[in-house]
Amino acid sequence: MAVGNVCIIIIDGNAHMRRLLGTVLGALPGATVVEARSPCAARPMMVAHEPHLVVMDWSGDHTDGVLFVHHLRRGEIGRCDVPVLALSRTMHHAVLEQALDVGIDEVIAKPISAMEVIDRAATLIEIDRRRSERAAANAAE
Repeated sequence: MAVGNVCIIIIDGNAHMRRLLGTVLGALPGATVVEARSPCAARPMMVAHEPHLVVMDWSGDHTDGVLFVHHLRRGEIGRCDVPVLALSRTMHHAVLEQALDVGIDEVIAKPISAMEVIDRAATLIEIDRRRSERAAANAAE
């Protein structure tokens, strides 16, 4: 798991969940974790920290989350292609479909498994790193 020098933003209204995720994701080599209690609070962090991964709660009312991801994918709040990993209380097909339609890359069911979160996060970060390297190489040509 060669992650190294990455920033992860965690967006969750529950302080205990943010701390838990921060501890779990902080175990990734070279990872810096930044926490936000809402999508609105995360907006300025997206520009200031240029994250390599966003992990967000996808439970309850999705309105703020939908708007956040919509603006993210349009490039209005940071890199439009930053991976988003959502955590949901349900894996009901309607919830999954909405999440994927909005632009979320992956969804994990709550209660979470620390190993699953680490594995999925590392995979998304590596995909993002490869995409960035390809873009840099193409720009250099």
